[in-house]
Amino acid sequence: MPVLHIRLFGLLATIWGGVLTYFYVSMRVSKYLAENFHHFILLGGIGMIILGVYSIINPQEKEPSSCNHHEDHHHNHDHSHCCDHEHDHHHTHEHKHHDHKHENEHEDHESCCDGHHAHDEGHGPGVTYLLTLVPLLIAMNYTQDRFSDAGLARQGAYEAPPVSSAPFTREDLEKNVPKNARGEFQLSLVNAYYAGGDRELHQVLADLPVEIEGRLMEEKVNNSEGKRRRLYRTFISCCAADATVAGISLDFDTTNSEIPNQSWVKASGTLTFEEHQGRTYTVVKVNSMEKAEEPYSEFLQRNR
Repeated sequence: MPVLHIRLFGLLATIWGGVLTYFYVSMRVSKYLAENFHHFILLGGIGMIILGVYSIINPQEKEPSSCNHHEDHHHNHDHSHCCDHEHDHHHTHEHKHHDHKHENEHEDHESCCDGHHAHDEGHGPGVTYLLTLVPLLIAMNYTQDRFSDAGLARQGAYEAPPVSSAPFTREDLEKNVPKNARGEFQLSLVNAYYAGGDRELHQVLADLPVEIEGRLMEEKVNNSEGKRRRLYRTFISCCAADATVAGISLDFDTTNSEIPNQSWVKASGTLTFEEHQGRTYTVVKVNSMEKAEEPYSEFLQRNR
């Protein structure tokens, strides 16, 4: 590979390493990976930068491969595996232009060998840059760093919680769930979501004053009057590719649009449960709602 190509590929590695480092420093990585994977992005970015800079400063040109020709060989070997002719000086018939014929055959053999190795050049660095940098730049400039509404729906934002049963009492609630200054239980949205599928929990949590934090989106379940919004959180094992979305309904007295969708909020109100099309959903009848600070990580982890 020519020195110029090595340096160009070194520059490509440096750019990719810089992008990974930027995602870590800017915290954009928190939109894609669980928190305990973030440092791998930083280490990978630094490693690629080091590799790329080394290739730019100290490129090692690779010698092209070629057929082995020795000036002192006797042309008694057979090249039929490469070209459709043989080098043999012991012909059974005479030809007065024997030397000229052998020279032509040797040229044919060299051209054959050259053709045999021509495919090693590949498509060149230009195509590589086009295929690696253009999608990267487009993705960095146009991604919203979050699921679209359709993506949230596919990941389960509007699904009812699975039916379950787990022993839990009011004493357990008082012992394990903290309260805010107004005496409202600061209940996890994921716990509130799964409580909808546990009828025994309904007796413990129904009409409970709660404060729940999450991200807002449009409500599409049992919202004929347009007075409801949906509050959701996303939980994962490692990255956004395995995400599952848990959502609960927020019921307002009037149409509420002061705070735009995709904002992080704290909603305070009364926890209730309702039946809709044979499934049970968690609903908070909202007394107040305010904007909340976005957490460091977009995601909750399943193993926590």
